[in-house]
Amino acid sequence: MRAILYEDQGKVAFGEYPDPHVQEAGDAVVRVSTAAICGSDLHVIEGRLPGVRPGSVLGHEYTGEVVETGSDVRRFKNGDRVVGSFPIVCGACWYCKRDEGTNCEDLRVLGYGMFVGDLDGAQAEYVRVPNADSNLHAIDPVLSDEQAIFAGDIMSTGLYIAEKSKIRPGDTVAVIGAGPVGLFATMFALTYEPSAVYTVDLEASRLKFAEQAGAIPVDASKVNPVVEIQRVTNDRGADVVIECVGFAKTFQMALDAVRAGGTVGVIGVHTDLEVPFPLGEVWRRNITIVMGGSANVQGVWTRALDGVREGRLDPTVIITHTLPLDEGVRGYEMFRNHEALKVILKP
Repeated sequence: MRAILYEDQGKVAFGEYPDPHVQEAGDAVVRVSTAAICGSDLHVIEGRLPGVRPGSVLGHEYTGEVVETGSDVRRFKNGDRVVGSFPIVCGACWYCKRDEGTNCEDLRVLGYGMFVGDLDGAQAEYVRVPNADSNLHAIDPVLSDEQAIFAGDIMSTGLYIAEKSKIRPGDTVAVIGAGPVGLFATMFALTYEPSAVYTVDLEASRLKFAEQAGAIPVDASKVNPVVEIQRVTNDRGADVVIECVGFAKTFQMALDAVRAGGTVGVIGVHTDLEVPFPLGEVWRRNITIVMGGSANVQGVWTRALDGVREGRLDPTVIITHTLPLDEGVRGYEMFRNHEALKVILKP
């Protein structure tokens, strides 16, 4: 099959790769109809997530059609149209039975390397999905691939962190980062009827998407976002701050921007093993910190898809480019150069 392959740090390629097949009784093989490039795929090729096998397939956002199933698969059959989850959970451990897939004892991730299962990714013509009954979701026929694909990752991630942050009607919310996850966090935060949602980013083009969704943009290239959020909240700070970037400095920004007694929800992918932490200040100001981890996609993706079907949000607005799979390397270059917000690939 044709696929986007990891070559080495900073290098991706388009090439041939062996077709996947059922290896375990719970597997399904999906013919990919639509894939996408995710911001965390850049973490892989930039070396922030080590252990990726040279020559392996990248990517974890996809929709497609089931073409082969193992003997233990009960929920899906050949011909079913599905969206897949980026975290691959076992579906059987204590955490999975409690609907806490993000804490699964055997958590794996498509296209993320040997430290999380060494599974091939989905930027290809086919993908093998372990524990398919837990890691695939049927797509309503009224939804297009583009409407459904993000339920397996960034759309569900945005809903998940908005729910965990316990936004209440009338709250002031700040979202740090207007990348795809930040935009979905913004969209879902707005459904809680807050008094305002402020979305922070350095790029005016991304802030336009946030503004179109209903948020108030804060351009961090022109103002100090902490000072601005303090200014618009009578020097209190936001009730809820959602950090969607994944750097120590943006985490600190979130702590500085939240009010005393407020909540910081963290969903950015943090790979630093240690960072300075203002424990005394967090204790003194009684800040609640909610860590999202890898996101409990399986716990929320039905609600995310319901929101799309009911017209409460339109996930397709973040798609800026659609390319054939064989132009995927160019898609990565555009993404890395901030020339694209979200790139869709068509095998």
